[in-house]
Amino acid sequence: MGGSALTRHSMSNSSLGDRTSKEVKDLRGQPLAVQPFPWLLRQKITIPDPVEGYVHRPELVDRAMPVNRRLTVLKAPSGFGKTVLLAECCRRLRGEGVAVAWVSLDEHDEPPVLDAYVALACASAGLSPDGSTEEEAADGPGGVRTVVRNVESFGRPFVIAFDELERLRHPASLAVVTFLLQRGPPNLHLAIVCRDIPDGLNLASAQLEGRAEALEAEDLRFSATETARFFGLRLSRRALAEEMKRSAGWPFALRVSLINWERGRKGAGGVAQGLVGNWIESRLLADLGCDDREFVLDLGLFEWIDEALLDDVLQRAGSVRRIESMAALTGLIEQVGDGEGHVWRLHPLLREHCAKQRLREDSERSGAIHRRIAQALAGRGKTVQAMRHAIEGGAPSLAGAIVEQAGGVRLWVREGVPQLQAAHRLLSEGVISESPRLMLLSSAALALSGHSREARARYRESVCRVPCSEEANIEYTVDDCVVRGCLALYAGEPVGSDWMQAFSREMARLQQSPHLDALTHGSLEYAFSVLHFLKGELDPALERLSLAWDLLAGTHYIAVYGELVRGQVDFVMGRTMEAESHFRRSQRIARTHFPLDPVAAASGKMAMQEMALECGLPSASADQSGLRKALLNSGVPFSFFATAINILIDSGLRTMPIGQTLALADEVLGHLRRGGLTSFARLLAALRISLLVRAGRIEDADRAWQREALPEDLGRCADLAIQTWREVEALSEARVRLLTAHMRFDDARSLLRALRSVAVERGLRRLEMRALALSIMMEHQAGEAEASQGSLQEYLELFAESPFAWPLVREGTACAEPLKRFLKRSPDSPHGQAARSLLAAMRRMDGDSNLVLSAREREVLALLPGHQVKQVAATIGLSVHGVRFHLRKLFGKLEVSNRSELLDRARELGLIGEPD
Repeated sequence: MGGSALTRHSMSNSSLGDRTSKEVKDLRGQPLAVQPFPWLLRQKITIPDPVEGYVHRPELVDRAMPVNRRLTVLKAPSGFGKTVLLAECCRRLRGEGVAVAWVSLDEHDEPPVLDAYVALACASAGLSPDGSTEEEAADGPGGVRTVVRNVESFGRPFVIAFDELERLRHPASLAVVTFLLQRGPPNLHLAIVCRDIPDGLNLASAQLEGRAEALEAEDLRFSATETARFFGLRLSRRALAEEMKRSAGWPFALRVSLINWERGRKGAGGVAQGLVGNWIESRLLADLGCDDREFVLDLGLFEWIDEALLDDVLQRAGSVRRIESMAALTGLIEQVGDGEGHVWRLHPLLREHCAKQRLREDSERSGAIHRRIAQALAGRGKTVQAMRHAIEGGAPSLAGAIVEQAGGVRLWVREGVPQLQAAHRLLSEGVISESPRLMLLSSAALALSGHSREARARYRESVCRVPCSEEANIEYTVDDCVVRGCLALYAGEPVGSDWMQAFSREMARLQQSPHLDALTHGSLEYAFSVLHFLKGELDPALERLSLAWDLLAGTHYIAVYGELVRGQVDFVMGRTMEAESHFRRSQRIARTHFPLDPVAAASGKMAMQEMALECGLPSASADQSGLRKALLNSGVPFSFFATAINILIDSGLRTMPIGQTLALADEVLGHLRRGGLTSFARLLAALRISLLVRAGRIEDADRAWQREALPEDLGRCADLAIQTWREVEALSEARVRLLTAHMRFDDARSLLRALRSVAVERGLRRLEMRALALSIMMEHQAGEAEASQGSLQEYLELFAESPFAWPLVREGTACAEPLKRFLKRSPDSPHGQAARSLLAAMRRMDGDSNLVLSAREREVLALLPGHQVKQVAATIGLSVHGVRFHLRKLFGKLEVSNRSELLDRARELGLIGEPD
């Protein structure tokens, strides 16, 4: 590890003149008579002991081995483990019988003193001067010349190692090292540890001649593999990645992390910051002049650095060149890319110390620099970073002004949800309360985080603070429309409410304003597109989306959500191939540009999952715990919620007892009611009533319909003027199931006719096929076989174009009988194969719905085809015994006796795919 106060064992403070039992011996084991020289310090010529927790780095040790060349230079700032590495090399050489002399240098080593230490170190290494005593060997300044003569006579490799060479101040002392390098015999090998090469010492000639090699900071940095070994292989993969990001492989930073990690495991606090600060000041910054030190402390206030930013903020030219000239920072300034050019970053440990020290020593300067950084970053469009610096600079109102200048809530459209939420977290309540626009931003951020009641309250508060000036009113009005759109999509406002109608009128009026910029105009067009889609107005939705796409061209926001809306339109129209293409593009762009936005990252995947379920694909499955978490712990728009809750319920019907699915629905419904998400709760309440009817709890379903105040008028269930198509679908299905259960077949037919009419009129193929499946079920229950066959014929005709199998398959027996009758009556029908595939899917679902497999059992089953038990165990991190345990349970649940039967039965039930 690092050659530092934290990474080296402390050396003995006794002098060679101490009259103790300890003695300095040569390689032959003979004691050296050094008592006459009490000013000589033992540790100056003693190779440092091994450090605790040393990690062997064989390739690095081999590169640094001094006997491989005439001169070896280890040059890096403090904390890079230079001394530790060279000491390891020297101890190994001594163990192999190679003579090694070690000299630790300091500022007091003037020529006679250094000359004496070199001679004595060589004598301690076994170099016995001809005809002279050890005392004469230590008596300079002729000692070095004697060393050179006697090394040559020695005849075998001889190593002299100099530690901390940069501490030599006297030119004549440097001349001693130069003399050894230039006049030393071929068997003399020099090794030097330094933070910087002192002026006046010529090492370049040896390098040019190929007799020298230098290892610098990048060579000494720990790799991820070495870091893992340093932590005793006890870090998880994620923890290791975080440690590499935090430490950048700097050995000193790794040592601090290890101490903190070990203390944390023992329940103790982290390493005292004072200790880290003391080390940085005494080892890293100690040799800097006053002006340079002040400059480095200023650097600690920057999250990242580029030349223009640094010169602008510090109001000086050539700042980056100055950094490059400071040896103390070599290896501690990391060059990274930000997409626009090269920027630099001070090592986090050093930056944290410098920032604290700057604040402690000159708080006014610290605040002023932070405020200048804030203004500079705001000018570059780095809104959230600029706000952080404004707050660090003691100017929270400046942070508010910065986000207002960046567009206020429109930051959402330009940079995504995470950036808007980050900006909101930086605003104090005092700053928010002073600005109506910031109150609007706060309302949107609260809605996007799932705090709908608080979002509405903050919005109402902002309305009372509308600015008076015309210019300010335009900005406020634009922000107001964006926030109202956010509340409409995220806060559960019914699309048919007076509030939503007023919002639509206000948006239409605002679009005529000459002050509207392209970003805002495009955002409003996108909002209109989403609202049209929710109301089942597909052609207007696509027209508005096309306008939004043109106005927002180049923004990743429209690329993600525009593709998503296009895909959803294709999906509900039954164009599944086109829908999948749009969903995949949306997912790909979101992964690249919005990895921290949970809605953007999950929307495309969930949309494809819902479509797979609707098509009855055996491979379609749902992450129940992930969906539950998404619905309970974060703010989501209505479309996202509707998709997620349909996946949750439909996949539950396929794989779980209905009581378990009802329990999940109840949990989510309670959350929605507590949050005041009216339209969200209404949709789920209708889906829950369908579940109750399926479970045979008809009276509970009737009471739930009354309690939720759902429409008694059948026409209102299918009315798209007052609700979304998702609500129409859920309400109509629940009402048809209830009417059928009460044998009110005529009312059920009337509602289904209205539902089909609106579906055909709007091109909602999904809704149309669900209505037909319900009609087949209802007519079968009513005993009207011919009517049931008529609806089935229409369903099969549509199925040829849009492969939505689930609406029919989920009805099970109620639709299986009509399918059997159809196949018996029309064996040569062009729809016969489709009918047979739907019937097989029903059988698979019937077996699957009664089969409850654990997540681990499903995991084992999915890997079993083409893999041996050992391979399955290695892949999922189980023992072979553990995999066999789950296999035995699978044999029992699927009622088979061997692996082959298990795979056949699993394929029959659709639990795994067919073999390639």
